[in-house]
Amino acid sequence: MTPLDIYYFSGDNRADEPVTVDDDIALDDVMTDILATPQPHPTVVYAKDRPTIGPAELPDHQLKFDLDTEHQIAAVHLFGPKDFLPADMTGEADDTTAWIALPRQADTRVPNGVTLYIDRDTRTEFPGEAALPLSMLRSLLHEFMQTGKRPTCVDWQRTDIF
Repeated sequence: MTPLDIYYFSGDNRADEPVTVDDDIALDDVMTDILATPQPHPTVVYAKDRPTIGPAELPDHQLKFDLDTEHQIAAVHLFGPKDFLPADMTGEADDTTAWIALPRQADTRVPNGVTLYIDRDTRTEFPGEAALPLSMLRSLLHEFMQTGKRPTCVDWQRTDIF
């Protein structure tokens, strides 16, 4: 199991300090808190056991998601190096690649009038087909914590947005 650092808004925490989870119950508790607290920016997640890069020792990857609790949907953006992929998929990545999660069944779409953001400051929106049910977001995060690699429970579409 790979502990996750999750940056989100809750109470006095303005997403500047992570909450670290290292088991399924703690992850579910954090998700309950995220769903109960309006998030002015997408939630950011890092696998603690992954390598860091550069003098600032930044994580070599990033998973972030935005959600709409009223419509019970979320969207996920992810980037990382080749070794971030499951072993049988490394051929589909450059040195560092970014992806957007897509549901395996195309029956989930962002409803009209709802916008999910990759980045709210730059107003960068997720495409409409990137909407995942919140239950799929939960599964994706649990798989990410289990493996520390790009989850396989959804399909992925490459994107130029980092």
